[in-house]
Amino acid sequence: MRRPVITILLAAFGFFLFLTVLAPKAPSGGDALLPEGPAPPMEIKTPSGEKRSLADLKGKVVLVKFWATWCGPCAMSTPHIQKLYEQHKADGFEVLGVALESDDGQGIPDYVRRFGITYAVGMANPPDLKNAWLSPQAGIPTIFIVDRKGNVRWSRTGYDPSREHDVDETVERLLRE
Repeated sequence: MRRPVITILLAAFGFFLFLTVLAPKAPSGGDALLPEGPAPPMEIKTPSGEKRSLADLKGKVVLVKFWATWCGPCAMSTPHIQKLYEQHKADGFEVLGVALESDDGQGIPDYVRRFGITYAVGMANPPDLKNAWLSPQAGIPTIFIVDRKGNVRWSRTGYDPSREHDVDETVERLLRE
């Protein structure tokens, strides 16, 4: 009887040790993936062949969302981003949806139709542009908000519906600046 208790205690201690010492740490600065400062270049090529670049959107507040058609949390966050875009596009707000597909992006048009997306969506052009934004360990969705001067001012990885207001408040604050 005593051995199972000791085994359980040792297992619990080992798990605690893993969580506190050996587990990968979140990047410093909380959810920030890039330090505040000039945004790296980003251009996407939409399924229709149109090119949209962050440089062309200077003077606007831009939400850059990294996502994929196969990502459940990305799909859960999409209606909120679409609604935010519709509410503020006339105020100088844009969205660049950067798809991280393992193929040539053939599923993007169906995804766009299914979610009624009206903001620019496509794959990074060239594909390695995403490397300046995301570390290999970054999860998706990942959102960056870039101010009118082209500076990253906010970022977050993952999706938590109870934190959607953080995105809204940041966009609204930057639109007022």
